[in-house]
Amino acid sequence: MGTAPPSSPPAHIGVIGGSGTYRLPGATVLDTFDVDTPYGAPSGPVTLAEVAGRTIAFLPRHGGSHQLPPQKINYRANLWALKSLGVEAVLSSSAVGGLHSGFAPETFVVTDQLIDRTWGRADTYFDGTVAEGVEPAGVRHLPASESFCPTLRAHLDAALAAHDLAYVPHGTVVVVNGPRFSTKAESAWYVTGGADIISMTQYPEPVLAAELNMGLANLAYITDSDTGHDGSTPVTAEAVFARLTNVQHRILAVLDTAITAIGPDYAPRTLMDPEAVDRIMSLPLSPERVSSR
Repeated sequence: MGTAPPSSPPAHIGVIGGSGTYRLPGATVLDTFDVDTPYGAPSGPVTLAEVAGRTIAFLPRHGGSHQLPPQKINYRANLWALKSLGVEAVLSSSAVGGLHSGFAPETFVVTDQLIDRTWGRADTYFDGTVAEGVEPAGVRHLPASESFCPTLRAHLDAALAAHDLAYVPHGTVVVVNGPRFSTKAESAWYVTGGADIISMTQYPEPVLAAELNMGLANLAYITDSDTGHDGSTPVTAEAVFARLTNVQHRILAVLDTAITAIGPDYAPRTLMDPEAVDRIMSLPLSPERVSSR
């Protein structure tokens, strides 16, 4: 399987950086390398770095220069790559829109539920793929009532409180395909369905992590009010990135504090048969191999 060069320490914690988070300033970089997977290339090279005294694996979701739109991100490759490096706990960041009062711009949300409105995305490892020399993983059905890890969510909650930042400790995210933003009718419909915030990338990341028995929690930052339900100007990409530029230091500080809190004894929930996961991780790689940079 695709792994780090032998000289690199294993990473227990992975960080998936959302829009605006393409690197970890201040972290001590140990290695940067490409990881090949059975599903093709991840979004970009993986960086092993020391953060708060811990070795973490960092991967920018959209690529190092935001070259990947939401519907073209290779989510399966991203999570498989992190798992192959020993990652068990994944923290992700994402920019989202707020859909109603209580979820205002410049507020953080520790996401706890999702509604999937995407289409065409490869969203499971258990799709019947058969490879020579590997025992079939078989048909598997993931228990997804709590897709985000409660333990990791608690660490993000505590980190936000420690930094005295405005946040909501729970929220339901509706995930749309993108890259366009919603119409007013769609935005209103999502609210009637129970959504609090809206994203283009929070599916299928959590369920793919869960299928590989990794825990995942998401730190969402509200950059806008979507179609302007509160009288504000409807969202634009320029407005989103302007707010993200100003908040990056806070996002990184929260992640740093949460990483510190994840002890070496952290154990993710076993939601999938470990033998089936081992078979997925034993699938042959695509032609390219790991190359150190």
